[in-house]
Amino acid sequence: MDDPARRPDRVSVHVGLTRAQDRAAPLADTFGRAFVDEPMMRWPLGAGEVEAAERFTRCFGYFLEAAIPLGLIWEAGEAEGVAAWIPPGQRDPPGVHPWGQAQILAQADDGGHRYEAFWEWVAAHEPQDPLWQLDSIAVAPALQRRGIGRALIDAGLAAARADGVGAFLSTGTRANVEKYGRCGFRVYDEADAPGGGPHVWFMRWD
Repeated sequence: MDDPARRPDRVSVHVGLTRAQDRAAPLADTFGRAFVDEPMMRWPLGAGEVEAAERFTRCFGYFLEAAIPLGLIWEAGEAEGVAAWIPPGQRDPPGVHPWGQAQILAQADDGGHRYEAFWEWVAAHEPQDPLWQLDSIAVAPALQRRGIGRALIDAGLAAARADGVGAFLSTGTRANVEKYGRCGFRVYDEADAPGGGPHVWFMRWD
């Protein structure tokens, strides 16, 4: 993610994409490259140094194919940045969650056991009140620090504000805590994931 403290001069954000076929691949590539060092992706999937970006891109591709038709994906420019914003009423969708698909579990080095346990632990730390969730956000590495991430965050917070509710997120990257803090998020909990997992910060915006 780029530095959200930098206000964009002109960034176009497309809210709630619903076209899956033509956007999933480029957006998955943006996510995959941006998340290559994110502990909350690397540890539950068990990705090594070499194949992490390729594996994460596949995972995000499967996620996007399910999430785009639901209107959960917001795009900045032409795959310059992408965010998954989940409104309160869609945090627990019927059927298989976009992140719980068998294809994604198959990408984990242990068949998905650590992945499922980790995300169950994360969910147990999430607020129960109706809030918007910033599930994921990424900016193409070459385009970071240009205000793209801030535009995607501001757009989601505007939607939460219009609904009269707050928002929350989780991150396993310490540097992101300060960046999200500049957008108004505050840490309400932090802990080490069981079994040697990453340290995770849980943040909310009210």
